Amino acid sequence: MNKKFTFYLLIALIMIPSHASIISQRNNVSNTLAFRTLEKIKETSRFKNKHKRNKGNKTRNENKIYPRNEVVEPVSSKMYTHNFPIGLFLIDNEEIHVEDNICTASVINTANGNIGLTAAHCLFDIDGIPIDLDLLSFSPGYDNGDDGPLGAIPIEATAIPFVHMVDLETKDYALVRFNFARGKLQDYTGALGYRFDIGDDEPTNAFGYPKNGGLEDCPKDGEHLCEWQGNTEKTDYYTISNVALGDGSSGGPFISQYDRDENLGYAYAVYRGYDIQNNQGIAAIWDEITFFNLLLQLTP
Repeated sequence: MNKKFTFYLLIALIMIPSHASIISQRNNVSNTLAFRTLEKIKETSRFKNKHKRNKGNKTRNENKIYPRNEVVEPVSSKMYTHNFPIGLFLIDNEEIHVEDNICTASVINTANGNIGLTAAHCLFDIDGIPIDLDLLSFSPGYDNGDDGPLGAIPIEATAIPFVHMVDLETKDYALVRFNFARGKLQDYTGALGYRFDIGDDEPTNAFGYPKNGGLEDCPKDGEHLCEWQGNTEKTDYYTISNVALGDGSSGGPFISQYDRDENLGYAYAVYRGYDIQNNQGIAAIWDEITFFNLLLQLTP
């Protein structure tokens, strides 16, 4: 076989997996599960594979320098005297069978200004089918059963790690883009910063809208924003020992260096759920490269 043909064939085979690390959904995408596979695919395979090409034939993408332990600062509201980046993430259809019909989401600081965090499982029904985006909404500042100052904001696009589609217990986090009609949502709500360098025994404030669970001084009715404060442990996940934050807290941010006066800090994980066997709440550890590629998917 011609050596040049063999070389280009190898390049093509290497590049095929590079497009499968992110799954995104926009409002005109049908509610079908895009991919299923029995083999677990490593989340970072896209980036490992592309650097195996011949060094003499580098492309522009190969010369990109991906961030390592980047720290993005929180920002304050420009329109209000207080910040309210955390809110209720609602699935508005009781006929859909879901793990959580309410979740928690938060606005994060991005150039786009309309990007937020939640749990990936909040975007799918129990069969793994994406929920119609028209049924999803976010109300930043929701509390005491009332919408926040901006009401309920539609969701227009989502992006999740592909590996979560392979194993629904893995990498349970997602980015969402809000369809906010007045410009940048973060100019109104303020926005959490985020970072990727959080280690073990981290002082943390976690928030959510639980309907049950073990949080003290919390109505646990899914209508009040409740808080946990303590230190997380880092193993295969970030964990909270001996406390279930409760259904409805899924997607709630784990915040480092939380400033109570500003209601801001650095998000570094989102709540996944409760591990009964080990008596701990868990949150996936973000892969930084995957996170920024999720962000790229949602940035027009």
